[in-house]
Amino acid sequence: MRSLCSQGGAVPGACAPRVSWLIALVLASPIACSSGGEGEGTEGATASNSSTVGSASSTQATVATSSAASTSTATTGTAMEDLNVSLSLSEAIQTVGIVEFSSPSAITEARVDFGRQAGSFEFSAPVDLTEPNYRTLLLGMKAMTTYYVQVVAQAGGAALTSEVLTIDTRDLPNSTPNVSVNDVNPSALYGGFTINCTGVGGLGGNQGSGVAFIIDQDGDPVWAYDLQGTVVSGCSRARMSFDGKDMWIGNFSNVSPDGALMRLRMDGSISETFSFPGRHHDFTVLPNNNILFQEQENGGMGMGGADEGPDLIRELDVNTGTARDIYHENTDFAEQIAESGAHTNYIKYVPHLNGISFSMRHTNTIGVISYPEPGETAELLMVFGGPLNDFDFEWEVQHGHQVLEESILIFNNNAEGSFGESAVLEYEYDLAAGTGTQVLDYRSGNNSGAFGDAQRLPNGNTFITYSTSGVWHEIDANGDLVREMTTDGLGYSEHRKSLYGPPPH
Repeated sequence: MRSLCSQGGAVPGACAPRVSWLIALVLASPIACSSGGEGEGTEGATASNSSTVGSASSTQATVATSSAASTSTATTGTAMEDLNVSLSLSEAIQTVGIVEFSSPSAITEARVDFGRQAGSFEFSAPVDLTEPNYRTLLLGMKAMTTYYVQVVAQAGGAALTSEVLTIDTRDLPNSTPNVSVNDVNPSALYGGFTINCTGVGGLGGNQGSGVAFIIDQDGDPVWAYDLQGTVVSGCSRARMSFDGKDMWIGNFSNVSPDGALMRLRMDGSISETFSFPGRHHDFTVLPNNNILFQEQENGGMGMGGADEGPDLIRELDVNTGTARDIYHENTDFAEQIAESGAHTNYIKYVPHLNGISFSMRHTNTIGVISYPEPGETAELLMVFGGPLNDFDFEWEVQHGHQVLEESILIFNNNAEGSFGESAVLEYEYDLAAGTGTQVLDYRSGNNSGAFGDAQRLPNGNTFITYSTSGVWHEIDANGDLVREMTTDGLGYSEHRKSLYGPPPH
């Protein structure tokens, strides 16, 4: 089990809450810490506080951990003696607030409300009562902005409410992308946040200089972490952990032995890296908080095409750093992979099936398997497209997709009858009958030669990412555009209503 710790410290006046009734600045010296690790089983991970640790085979993860610089802290009492609140700003990601509080009474429930107007809070952060000092992060705040913060708790049937504190956020890294927003029908927007990363540079020459970021419903950045110098600098996917405490980041690493994942606390205080040589393109999170990813069986040493061979679908245990094999693509797709290679470029958990969907680009195939618990065997549930197609519809070249209960969304990179245009297709399907009915063919003139995805939102809208063109579209249930956002080249997107709670699937 790895032991991880962060450093603490203070910078006078750097982020002290401005309150008229009491301010007490607390200056603390950095707390030295180290991190160690212990592998378990045959695929154990080693942990170290250095940036690189040895080498790894395709069956072993190499883990490196590091801690960010100390956060500056300002502590204030409250008007109520039963709540003592500390409010600070993360030094690593200076739009993330950190709230800690204590009470002589036993807290049974708590939340932290915050927003840009006192008494009219925009967000509410749930408090994990198992965290030391009820430590809670304030996520979703814009840079260079004043926010008002209040703790609301229950103790022994009594309601406890702190005074309203203030905190000033600071700027994000210069590498954070600028986003232009064009709203066509603002009233039809779903709202929420978009998580993505740069680093693939539109597949051009800028690979390796990426940043993971979150933008809010206004297109403003609210979280960013510069990846330059990390093993995942050529980022193609960033997404929050299932419990919302970490940001996971993966590099593109196409046909390469340099596959890696990085786990970063949402306040930037601790990072870990996991090396899986043939891991590439994408990963997803599971309800047990583990990470699901694909890894080329040959360790990324193929030369492209048929030489890429099959992928293994694997599950990373985030507590031990070990990975187990979930499924070998040759189990059901050996013949077609032998002819063209798999090039598995997208993977997704399918909650209503407790299953896993994965896209094999070279065979125009999306496979769906059951999720096997340890000791169980994954079963092939259905196949969309390709030589083993269970349905009567097909397309050529896909990346992102979403298997819904009655339909499937597909990001079709090369739309039929077009000259390089991409399309988002949706088919209602009947597995028993082997049929499908097309209900969406959205074309906007935009293209993504690689990556690209489509996500159905709870209000019926669809969120589309033209990755290599740096364009996002949100369309309504009728297929009409309600918003366009533009920036530089992107990876895959995750759009979510809140930065708290489990992710969308």
